[in-house]
Amino acid sequence: MKLKYSLLILISLLVFPSSGYAGDLTDAVVKVFVTRNSYDYYRPWQSRGVSTTTGSGSVISGNRILTNAHVAADQTFIQVRKNSDPRKYTARLEAIGHDCDLAILRVDDPEFFEGVDPIELGDLPTLQSTVVVLGYPQGGDKLSITEGVVSRVELTAYSQSARQLLAVQIDAAINPGNSGGPVIRDGKMVGVAMQVLNSGQNIGYMIPVPIIEHFFEDLKDKKFDGFPFLGIEYHTTENPTLRKYHKMERNDGGVIVTRTLPYSPADNILQEND
Repeated sequence: MKLKYSLLILISLLVFPSSGYAGDLTDAVVKVFVTRNSYDYYRPWQSRGVSTTTGSGSVISGNRILTNAHVAADQTFIQVRKNSDPRKYTARLEAIGHDCDLAILRVDDPEFFEGVDPIELGDLPTLQSTVVVLGYPQGGDKLSITEGVVSRVELTAYSQSARQLLAVQIDAAINPGNSGGPVIRDGKMVGVAMQVLNSGQNIGYMIPVPIIEHFFEDLKDKKFDGFPFLGIEYHTTENPTLRKYHKMERNDGGVIVTRTLPYSPADNILQEND
């Protein structure tokens, strides 16, 4: 399936809107510099070559940095830089969840965190609430902040994994380089900037707090197990001819299994035409 979304892999005005107030969080929003060596998944013995990209991240509790998985994927070397400090600090990848497009970075140098207050998690924002997006998009080197409104909360295909997970649509400008940056409301993080819809204008998506909290909870045992999935392909049962073929009653509903994925929870449990 070809997704319509664009990962903000090239992962830089400073205004503090009142309704989605960002407060003094600027030093807690960092620019992430990633050197990566990607491989061809169809020919895994063949490297696509070394490249350098940038993204954004947030300092959170425990001297950790939260960013996107697609920012840190295939990394060989990572550095981070605070907004008010020209120095770059070496970071390492501590955990990554490709299905939810989240990653945790760790900086071992304690000096990096001096004077930085971690950003706290907020709640799932309501429709029409105002939020601000902080990050380092292309076109400049300094921190950028844009304002937008929450327009939709629903299951959305994450470009990094094609998984359908909860996401929040906002109309704030999200550009290449914003990936991994925090989305703020009332001084707290309510999401992580993730992707944009290529066919629209100012249609961006963020990973909401419930997904972030699930990611954190999963990591408490030092291992990321991922989000559960059923592991089937299916047809809906709206087609009258299909319903007649399967002898469905007028009020019958559900889906018809067309395939189970190998090694998935449904493998050897569900079968075709169940």
